[in-house]
Amino acid sequence: MPSLRPSSASTGRLRRMVTAPQRHPQLWLALICLIALAAYLVTSIVKFNRLRDGMDITIFDQAIRSFAQGHAGYTTLKAPGMPIFGDHFHPIILTMVPLYWLWDDPRMLLIAQGICIAWAGWLLGRLAIRRLGPGTGLLIAAGFLCGIGTQYAIIFDFHELVLATPLMAMALASFIEARWTACWVWSASLMVAKEDMCFLVGGIALAMLVRRHWVRGLSLGIFAVAWTAIAVFVVVPAFNPDHVYPYLHAVGAVAVAGVQTSAHGAWFGPLKTLGSAAILLSGTAFVALRSPLIWAFVAPFLTRAVSKNPQHWTTGFHYNLLPMLVACYAFVEAWPRLVDAAGRTLPGRRGTLRRWWRAVALPMVGIVALASVPLGPLWHEWTIGRCRDECRVFPAALAQLPAGSKVATDVYLTSHVAADADVSQWRPPDYLDDRGQPVTPDWLLLDRETISYQNKDSHWVDQFLADPVVRGTRYEVVWQRDPMVILRPAHS
Repeated sequence: MPSLRPSSASTGRLRRMVTAPQRHPQLWLALICLIALAAYLVTSIVKFNRLRDGMDITIFDQAIRSFAQGHAGYTTLKAPGMPIFGDHFHPIILTMVPLYWLWDDPRMLLIAQGICIAWAGWLLGRLAIRRLGPGTGLLIAAGFLCGIGTQYAIIFDFHELVLATPLMAMALASFIEARWTACWVWSASLMVAKEDMCFLVGGIALAMLVRRHWVRGLSLGIFAVAWTAIAVFVVVPAFNPDHVYPYLHAVGAVAVAGVQTSAHGAWFGPLKTLGSAAILLSGTAFVALRSPLIWAFVAPFLTRAVSKNPQHWTTGFHYNLLPMLVACYAFVEAWPRLVDAAGRTLPGRRGTLRRWWRAVALPMVGIVALASVPLGPLWHEWTIGRCRDECRVFPAALAQLPAGSKVATDVYLTSHVAADADVSQWRPPDYLDDRGQPVTPDWLLLDRETISYQNKDSHWVDQFLADPVVRGTRYEVVWQRDPMVILRPAHS
């Protein structure tokens, strides 16, 4: 009778497969990061080609192209003659200029974005492997790369905060390794990402104070606040054509066009923000709460909780990328202490809780990471299906627009028009730019099937086409192929 026991050769192969991450953790980390990078790049570029990217990528594309050509970073999508530093002060975007010398295309920003996030995952994984061991280190790196906060940053076309992920990774790694001067320098460098980074950097400063590094912690906090104050009251107004910081009057109010103030009570925003924070922390089995680095997570969420912009309350958009990275580094910092505490014999519920927490933490991290793949926005992007009719018609519509002309178009088309035209956004109901000035295009390109500004319900495009008059100027249809329509002012 043949033996039912597995052969020694099969057993050896199985053992080698199971122990491979233990024997070659750096190789496996590189493989995980490369797979994540491939998923980021393919998904983001497919989304771009499906005409599903919004205004942010166009703003940065216009500004970086302007810098690359030796100009002041102008972005007509905000307003004609508007330098991008007159909107926000984020000099980190200047690092993209050499890339535009190589390839002048908004997809270069998507490539850089994917590389920055995968690079941060690599830095996180290397530290975690050294500190926690191969298995746990690879797990938390995968948790970050698959995390909901990370995926939404990828799917949200492009944002300058993504460029700060390697800087953030180096700052947090320096904190964990007690390289306090390096931590101060890397943390301070985060301010070049955006003027409101003072909240996150201030959280790192608080963590330093918890570790009793009084001088470094206080000086970092003062530096962050001073940088923000100078940016808000001096630098941005100096670049802005109206000599103002455009968001100062909007503190505590909705500042995103098309986003309405919530009809819920004052409690709703903080409660929903708390839920979003809990979702991110679940990716670390809440072990991150044991680290002083959690202050760098909490501080930005506190400011978002009191915002009246509903986008700040959710797990969507790009706002959760850096907090997600902070939470994962906080796990790396706190896990050894939890293991040590759970290993000590403590009577009563406290000891039982610690041992139970240690037992379920790593399985929970793995489950959340795995669940984030089919439930996350990257997978959802692939389930949407093939491109709609406008993708087929758009190249012919684009060919009708003369190079260098002033074009106003739907927000989802702007990034595809910006390379050859001074593009503005055509948005209802007033058709104004971000300075409140009328948009007066030479050409108007509209998409009847757009989802912008609730078109599926409001039908604003069809309503405009039924009566195409804005401030006394009538627009006439000069070309159409469903669902694309091109119009020009009647006097042209």
